[in-house]
Amino acid sequence: MKKTKLKLKKEVWITLIIIIFLLIGLKVGLSINKNIQYKKTDEYHLLKAGYTLEEINFLEKNLSQDVFKTLLNSEKNEFLLSLLHEKYYLSKNLNSYLEEEKLHPNYTPTKIVSLINTHRNNAYYDYDIEADPTKNELILVNKYYHLDDNFEPQDLTSISRDYYYGENHQINKIVYTAFKKMWEEAKNDDIYLIINASYRDYESQKKTYDSYKDKKGTTYADNVAARPGYSEHQTGLALDIFSKENISTNTYKDSETHIWLQNNAYKFGFIERYPEDKEDITGFAAEPWHWRYVGIEAATYIYNNDITFDEYYAYFVEK
Repeated sequence: MKKTKLKLKKEVWITLIIIIFLLIGLKVGLSINKNIQYKKTDEYHLLKAGYTLEEINFLEKNLSQDVFKTLLNSEKNEFLLSLLHEKYYLSKNLNSYLEEEKLHPNYTPTKIVSLINTHRNNAYYDYDIEADPTKNELILVNKYYHLDDNFEPQDLTSISRDYYYGENHQINKIVYTAFKKMWEEAKNDDIYLIINASYRDYESQKKTYDSYKDKKGTTYADNVAARPGYSEHQTGLALDIFSKENISTNTYKDSETHIWLQNNAYKFGFIERYPEDKEDITGFAAEPWHWRYVGIEAATYIYNNDITFDEYYAYFVEK
């Protein structure tokens, strides 16, 4: 009887040991299999490429699945990460951003986003888009967006002789109202604004452009004036503003009038349309006298964030 009990105990222990080994083997096997399966995951490949878990989650959230998959077999793309963090990044332009970076590896992500968003990777006037009058004061007209030769803005009104010099002037009614308010505010600071240019129809702009072209050629004309149909003046939303004390383009940039407008015009819905150091975006040489009405909300944003209307339009209006 005792031998039988010992034999049973021995068999029990052997069975327990076998079970333990099986459980250990199963656990090890599961672990090995889990590790094998993990090495097939996107996370593993991206960690191996040098991305952190936080970066991987960010990429997965902000990229399409197709684009995300292209990262699995390549080195860590620092430029892409920086690009996705850009304030004015537009997902629809991702491929163009990446192509531009290949062409200009010295460009910052900020510059590339700005250039691509505003179509600057295309030749002026060749990449042609019809301007959208339904955008009202936020309509964009530049070297890519054109107006028809018969376009005429609604609500044109004559400007009082008190506010301009030269020939008769017209402007959109809402612009005129805003300008008069700004004129009164400037007057309080002993600055007397005066309009030199306002609404110009297609034919008038053609004469202006052709005069530059005839004198100094197409390249010069394209740098200082818009081609007919591509001028903001045809929208009835743009004014060339000087002062009674200063009507010279040569000295206007540093004048009290220009400085006052830079600090105050946005409060009335106006922006400096072609600012200095933004020529690569606007396509025009700096024109400190050229002011465009876009409404107080847009003007305030553009002023506070130091961007051009072209950039604002791309991100907030056209996007």
